[in-house]
Amino acid sequence: MYDDDLTNLEEWLRRLKIEYHIFFTGNRKKPPDDLRLRVERLVKKLSDCGDFSLSQRFRFNTLVTRFYVYRDLWRRTLTEKEMGMEPREEPASRTKLAKSAKAPVETVRITISDPSSEEGKVRLLYEAMLRIKGAKSRETPISYPQFVRYIATQTRGIREKYRCSAVVFTLALEENAIRFTAAADSR
Repeated sequence: MYDDDLTNLEEWLRRLKIEYHIFFTGNRKKPPDDLRLRVERLVKKLSDCGDFSLSQRFRFNTLVTRFYVYRDLWRRTLTEKEMGMEPREEPASRTKLAKSAKAPVETVRITISDPSSEEGKVRLLYEAMLRIKGAKSRETPISYPQFVRYIATQTRGIREKYRCSAVVFTLALEENAIRFTAAADSR
């Protein structure tokens, strides 16, 4: 009874994986949101069905699990792309790049919900910034009180804008420049 829907789900999921691969390699300008929404609608429709046979239920659960794993991977990769970070390499391509690898880049990622009650996290972020900045820069570092005010303002603004409970601050040294980003925590 639901075999055609399950076959469609399997085919659309395969196609969606290909479309996202094309998007992430730069050969497509926009993510395949239309196909992803179609898959999500079909998953929702099928999840409401209670009269699957045992084999259909197993097949459906397998496909849905695969979809959720892919969706999480695509979301993380898209977030990294938007933040300007290099996408994670597959293990096989890591070995190819191992010989030409640059010096390790220090990256610090800290999630903050309320800077006033999480002073330890703010302090860690500030100390990481000073450590990463180190001797690389001749600039006078920002004072700790200024940094606290900045973090509080960013946290409040992002939490209000995206209606999230926390903000993820990422600090990294890339080609002798500090990259400091703040994004809504999607958990």
